[in-house]
Amino acid sequence: MSDKRRDLMSEISETFNLAIKVQEEFLKSGPFPELSLTEVHVIEAVSKEKFPTMTNVARRLQVTVGTLTTNVKSIMKKGFLEKEQYEKDHRFTILRITSKGYEALAYHDRFHRELSALYEERISDDQFNWVLDTFEKVIVGLKDYQENLRQKTIKKSIKSSSRGR
Repeated sequence: MSDKRRDLMSEISETFNLAIKVQEEFLKSGPFPELSLTEVHVIEAVSKEKFPTMTNVARRLQVTVGTLTTNVKSIMKKGFLEKEQYEKDHRFTILRITSKGYEALAYHDRFHRELSALYEERISDDQFNWVLDTFEKVIVGLKDYQENLRQKTIKKSIKSSSRGR
């Protein structure tokens, strides 16, 4: 790997880590310091689901239902989410965002708007379009890589289970 490519990987990693840190600091300095960034992203995922069951939200977040359950319990104790039986089919429990949860989402959205304004100040339209195109390509590449990893895991699992027979 060339030095420039290594430097790029380092910059991407540093940018990602700094963005997370800044977002956490924004959240802690606002009206909802009791919420973690992970918890806000759970609430956000619930808001984006048409049918927000635990399974659907866990799938959106790419976590296990067990992991989500731990987060949801904490978020519910803090008053940002509620669980309720789905009226049309009582086998399903859906997650519902409380008014306090919607306020937290609005505050989180404010962070994204402020960040967008910051980028707009510093990046020309031409540069922005190039960055956007580049990130879209990187995301496609990462998703392909992720799928390849999943396929390897499945193949490995099949091999080890067939040996155990």
